[in-house]
Amino acid sequence: MLRHFETRSVLKLMLLPTLLVAGSVCQAQDAEAQFRKTCMSCHTIGAGKKVGPDLKDLGKRRPHEWATKFITGPLAMIDGGDPTATTLLRENNGVKMPELGVTVAEAQALLKLIDDYSAQGKTLGTAAISRPATPEDIRRGRLYFTGDLRFKSGAPACMSCHRAQGVGGWGGGWLGPDLTGATAKYGAGLSGVIENPSFPTMQGVFSKTPASAEEAFQVASYLKSVGSQPPASRDVAFPVLGVVGLVGGMLLGGHLGRKRFKGVRKNLRSR
Repeated sequence: MLRHFETRSVLKLMLLPTLLVAGSVCQAQDAEAQFRKTCMSCHTIGAGKKVGPDLKDLGKRRPHEWATKFITGPLAMIDGGDPTATTLLRENNGVKMPELGVTVAEAQALLKLIDDYSAQGKTLGTAAISRPATPEDIRRGRLYFTGDLRFKSGAPACMSCHRAQGVGGWGGGWLGPDLTGATAKYGAGLSGVIENPSFPTMQGVFSKTPASAEEAFQVASYLKSVGSQPPASRDVAFPVLGVVGLVGGMLLGGHLGRKRFKGVRKNLRSR
């Protein structure tokens, strides 16, 4: 009995390092998934500035305690006049970091991820494209939006769920919002939002088929070009045609059905 107990204890001690390593790997994977979901629209680790600063070596620039507090409640620190938060706001063109609902434990895991990537020289995310948009960028962005040009990843066209001014008679989908004024809402961050969307519905679609940085830049360039136009009015032609088609189909089906039943009754009477 004693030997059996000792054997089990030894096995547990032998497995402990493996379990600890496995737990660390899972935590790192969870933190990376969290970074992709909540941070990568605006930040990178080691790839350069996006809407917000590159987070490489953040632990060397800011104490973890301050960073944890800022990640979990950025608006409170900005509105409260925190000097570091105020400086960051000024350096990043007045773009406020939104409330992301990140917990203290998640923030600490993200900071560890940033420290590990920085120490290992690894990068995560892609830097923003800073060159001015050309007419060709805008043209291709419109084609990606309408689906006349396919995303390399096979992602669906933006117009499947969204609409924007000037995309044609049908105007686009109504599952998502009108994107005519998206530039006014997201500013320079629009390209990052398209490349790494944080919206649950879009994440479900684009997590496996993301747009590239170049494609996102071109779609954002197109939306910026139509941003000064009034939002697209709801096109009533499609629902009207749908109702007309439905009623017409029902009438036609009823007419054909009556003729069919008359033929059946006629045959039965003759017998």
